[in-house]
Amino acid sequence: MAPKKSKGASDEEKVVLDYLVKANRPYSGNDISSQLHGKVSVPQAKKLLNDLAEKGKIQRKDNGKQQVFYANQFEIDVPSVEEAEEEEEKIKVLQEQTEKLKSGIKLKENDARLENLRSGEVISPEEKKKIETEHTTMIKHWKARKRMFKNVSDAIAEGYPGKLKDLFEELGIETDEDVGADTSIIAAN
Repeated sequence: MAPKKSKGASDEEKVVLDYLVKANRPYSGNDISSQLHGKVSVPQAKKLLNDLAEKGKIQRKDNGKQQVFYANQFEIDVPSVEEAEEEEEKIKVLQEQTEKLKSGIKLKENDARLENLRSGEVISPEEKKKIETEHTTMIKHWKARKRMFKNVSDAIAEGYPGKLKDLFEELGIETDEDVGADTSIIAAN
């Protein structure tokens, strides 16, 4: 007589199925076992995946000895275009709020620092050294990025039929000169 399945087996089957649907990408039995952090052993995962595939709950793709399992794509809810656009708008709003919060924190820190300076407090030599070091580091990064951009733009200019400035304008690229950045700082360092 075949052994009866324990109630735990259906729970494990549900865990594997839920994970496959949630991840929505192909996995092998070994992958499932490792992704579920040992909740299901490798042989058990392979057996559960094969059982689910035979029941038609998931799909199986055989490639020689390797078997890959993935969720039925017909059963996955695909949002409508309107729902997707609504979610995109929500994401944009949340990103804007995050940026405002981040800039608000920096503004508060800078305001407190500015208030200390206005009240006559002088910065310590350690803080001055730290600021100069950060400034030097940022100038080095600026130089490196400017050099990399110059190399790329020169390579583009070789094969581009028009003016490079027109291309930058079309692509929305602003150079240091366009925004009025003081590039003499780079030359001085």
